[in-house]
Amino acid sequence: MQVFIVIRVPTGATPEAAVLQDTAARVAGLVEQAGHTAFVAYQEIQRRGWKDGRDFMPFVRGHLRESGLLLLVYTPELRGGLIEAGMAYAWGVPVWLLQRRGERVSSSARGCAERVMEYASLDELAVRLGEALNEVRE
Repeated sequence: MQVFIVIRVPTGATPEAAVLQDTAARVAGLVEQAGHTAFVAYQEIQRRGWKDGRDFMPFVRGHLRESGLLLLVYTPELRGGLIEAGMAYAWGVPVWLLQRRGERVSSSARGCAERVMEYASLDELAVRLGEALNEVRE
């Protein structure tokens, strides 16, 4: 099963960007370890050099339609990924919301989520998400 991963695009050489990159890599690795195919949207868009939404949104839409699950790695600054979560919800693709414990999340984002996983550290997220992904079969 393809798992569509949404995470805020890391920009610049900042500690925050490094955390986002590490989080994307860890989540994608967990998806692959569970026998699924990871699709990290921002990485695929960057690989193709697309900057304009009119170029990348048809591509994103196609991959989202082929996905069996959307993982939304929430941060308060996330914008575009919320659009993909809404599309997944509308199409009946399950959305799992991954959020840092104590972080405020909009009721709309929570309302789209079939499952919410709060975590304090990437290690905690890895354990919880890994177990949940291993339960999912195509």
